Amino acid sequence: MSAPNLPETPRRILIVDDDQATRSGLKRFFERANYEVAAVSTFADGRIALSESPPDLLIADVRLGEFNGLQLIVTNPRPIPTIIVTGYPDPVLEADARALGADYLLKPVLPSALLSLVKEKLEGAGESAPILSPRRRWTRRPVDDLSARVGEASARVLDISYGGLRLAFERYPEQALPPSFNIVLPVSGVSVPVDLVWTVRSPDGAWMCGAAIAAGQAEAASAWQGVVDGLVGP
Repeated sequence: MSAPNLPETPRRILIVDDDQATRSGLKRFFERANYEVAAVSTFADGRIALSESPPDLLIADVRLGEFNGLQLIVTNPRPIPTIIVTGYPDPVLEADARALGADYLLKPVLPSALLSLVKEKLEGAGESAPILSPRRRWTRRPVDDLSARVGEASARVLDISYGGLRLAFERYPEQALPPSFNIVLPVSGVSVPVDLVWTVRSPDGAWMCGAAIAAGQAEAASAWQGVVDGLVGP
């Protein structure tokens, strides 16, 4: 006698997003699609959920207080399919996400397209969702010994692209970085307005941040492109 067909166990999704409306909306959406869903609002709760009740797939926001969603991938003891969803375009952070095997999506995302990508990720289809995975517009380029200033705080540029850069601070600025600020490169005298995308404490205790060149600043963007080309070539 053959064994009876048992009901298929629902695949489990963990959502980590500090926006209550987004978090609850995604939870209801995927539950209606017959997934088992857990939703938490902080990096710490995300770490606990990944450790105590490992999901089949992670959907995380970029900004999680002083942390970011990519740290959930890096600190997780086992690889996990991940989708990073954010409203902040940042080519450096996008490159980091893709290097870790995660998809990087910009809001707004069509629910039907997100559902298709989740199915593909769970089935091991990897990055076969071109509708949600736009081609990178900039190439990330590491640099050596390039200092910068943000207000009164000193920083070191880790890598740059035409769209933005990543900075490391020896100590966190006395005042929290605002959503938008100017970065000054003393070596060239260039000052460029940027939008903060993420901040994170590195393993050695230093602080890093990712910033994107502010939109609508044609003159500043042109000057920044000259800096990039002068440092690493076109």
